[in-house]
Amino acid sequence: MSSNILIEAKNLTKEYIRGRKEVVVAVNDVDLEIPRGKLIMVTGPSGSGKSTLLNVLSGLDKPTEGKIIFSDEDISEWEEDRLAQFRQENIGFIFQNWELIRTLTALENIESPLYPLKIKSKEIRTRAISLLKQVGLWDKVDNFPDELSGGEQQRIGIARALVGKPKIIFADEPTGNLDLDNAGSVMRLLKSFTKRDTAILVVSHNEELKKYADKAHRMSNGRFI
Repeated sequence: MSSNILIEAKNLTKEYIRGRKEVVVAVNDVDLEIPRGKLIMVTGPSGSGKSTLLNVLSGLDKPTEGKIIFSDEDISEWEEDRLAQFRQENIGFIFQNWELIRTLTALENIESPLYPLKIKSKEIRTRAISLLKQVGLWDKVDNFPDELSGGEQQRIGIARALVGKPKIIFADEPTGNLDLDNAGSVMRLLKSFTKRDTAILVVSHNEELKKYADKAHRMSNGRFI
């Protein structure tokens, strides 16, 4: 695997059993390379397999067949405790519904992924403040999620995903609840972080967002087309 490729999927397949006998092939023999410092997009309609692909690549779900190579190791063979550590050390997640904690301020939400780690509280606060400024929301430092707009909440979600200094960010429909202007703002913000060598994988039904990607794939019925 090239030293510039962070994660490589080979012949990746994920099947589910629906009901008693029906086999659903959500991801069907997919090959994908995610380089460092690039924004990769996978687009396609609802039910095409995009979110399943993201879940398998991030180690949240195990593939039925195929390999996921990270640092020359096949993580699809790892046990859950090792996968959990892998996610904690290497991955940031951005969700469509932002999943912010309503009882925490904007700053505290950004800090929250670091609370379980052995990082000094001063370092956690420094990182969170820096990211809050980078996403342009320093004036919202003490605001709670319900006091923020949808676009502002999403930017907090992005900052939270970055606070652990991940090697890769997985974003599942990160602009799904936003209008066109806010969607563009979020994609430009994500793109800006590739300059740090962070890899980003975005899955979305919105074909218009492909213009922000370094490379885009279209998915249908579990396959790239």
